[in-house]
Amino acid sequence: MKKNILTVKDLYVGGKMIAFIKGNRSVNPKNISKKKESLEKFGMNLVPLMYVEGQKAVNDGCTLVHPITKNAIPNEEASKYVAIIEGQHRYTAAKETDLNEEMLFLYECYSDKDTNEILAETNTVTDPWSGADYANGAALFNPQNELAKFTKELADLGYPTTTIGYIACFAPGKLGKTAYSKLIAGKEIKTDYNLERAKYFLDAARTKFKDTFISKRYLITVVADLSTEHGYKRVCDALKQMPDAIVKRVQEAKSEEKQGILKMTLVNLLNK
Repeated sequence: MKKNILTVKDLYVGGKMIAFIKGNRSVNPKNISKKKESLEKFGMNLVPLMYVEGQKAVNDGCTLVHPITKNAIPNEEASKYVAIIEGQHRYTAAKETDLNEEMLFLYECYSDKDTNEILAETNTVTDPWSGADYANGAALFNPQNELAKFTKELADLGYPTTTIGYIACFAPGKLGKTAYSKLIAGKEIKTDYNLERAKYFLDAARTKFKDTFISKRYLITVVADLSTEHGYKRVCDALKQMPDAIVKRVQEAKSEEKQGILKMTLVNLLNK
């Protein structure tokens, strides 16, 4: 059985230091601000941080980083650390408010499962990651996976994960947080995606629109719908023939009008 609740001071006295895990969610300033308010109100963290031994994290394929500088910690020093897997924002807020180390509580994760699996699960069922966090985490923990790399590339360009999933699957709702969690844990997913098709769409779309527009789902919704009847290559090739005047009209149209203009234009081009 694992130890009971400890304080950060207890860890320090026992010769341990705090580390984060590379690829865990990015620390969000807004979230930090909320955590500070709670810490200042109660003088302690009401929900304990959860950690695993640093050596276990490294043995499971993770890389430890310094919680403040984010510099990588050599694997051979892992035994000197514990790795926070749930509570990065609370820890950072505590450091920034100079909270007494005897009032910052934490406990060792009770599960002996792989650290990547624990990390994926805790960030799905507790304080959820943002879409970019999921995409970045999936690419870091599963770097050889083509889908993970593809989603990170689009997330880095500002694409929401809902649009990324739509582009990858040509349908909504098939690539969600559960799928990303499996990627983070190094598992394969059964989602019906097609990256060749996705890249063909993006190449065509970028001949007419910027990523800031493509990321908003107007275009992929219409293209995916028409592809059911005409095939994605025909629809994407038609997209490349869209007149610049229509492109401008779409961009200037009201939100509720954009898809209608796109669909009408593409249908006309397909019927020529």
